Amino acid sequence: MASFYGGSTQVHLGPGPAVDEVHAASLRAALLTGGRLEITEPGESEDHGVDWLDPRALTEFGTREPVPGPHDDGARGVGEDLSPWRWAGPRRAVTGRTWGGCLEVLPWVMAAGRGPSDLGALEGGLLLIETSEELPSAGEVRRLLRILGERGLLGAVDAVLAARPPASSFEVPRSPEERARLRAEQADVVVETVAQYNPDAVVCVGAPFGHTRPQWVLPHGGVMTVDGEARRVWAEFG
Repeated sequence: MASFYGGSTQVHLGPGPAVDEVHAASLRAALLTGGRLEITEPGESEDHGVDWLDPRALTEFGTREPVPGPHDDGARGVGEDLSPWRWAGPRRAVTGRTWGGCLEVLPWVMAAGRGPSDLGALEGGLLLIETSEELPSAGEVRRLLRILGERGLLGAVDAVLAARPPASSFEVPRSPEERARLRAEQADVVVETVAQYNPDAVVCVGAPFGHTRPQWVLPHGGVMTVDGEARRVWAEFG
């Protein structure tokens, strides 16, 4: 069943001074215009907004920080542009249907019998994964990914697209240095664990589609392209 992943009135439409440009563009494509959009980096990110009990939540963004520079696990020529996200796996483009969601919830989905009944439906496809404001540690992320690996999901897909994770909350405030370290540790775990179960998968970590803002709305059950050679990501909207 094709649907769209992301977006909420309380986080992406109501709060702040305006709707983020990337969110508005993808929501418009999902609901009205369709088309093919490149999923790009907005250049800034926030883990959470202003407390909803504070009237400023309606007029101000949360604390936003610049997204750090490019990451690459392979050699690149001098002067070549690099993606700000972390890439691993073979340098090839994968186009296929997506499935996935919040990494903490996916094991519940499968335990309830709501996961893919036939892994063949995922072959050649893309797995979308992201983590929530509960801030799982890198060790927890590794264990959750192993569940997907042992169930055969990581081996079935041809690409894994992992979102930039939130690394702080109202209850767990952290410094920019701590947040950067935790995101790097989680990226290491994603790259290493996917490689254990599927070394041929293209992996991209850091795309803004999960529990951070600005956020892209993505096709879920629709078609996306993760290009490990060009270091670009595209989404088809109906």
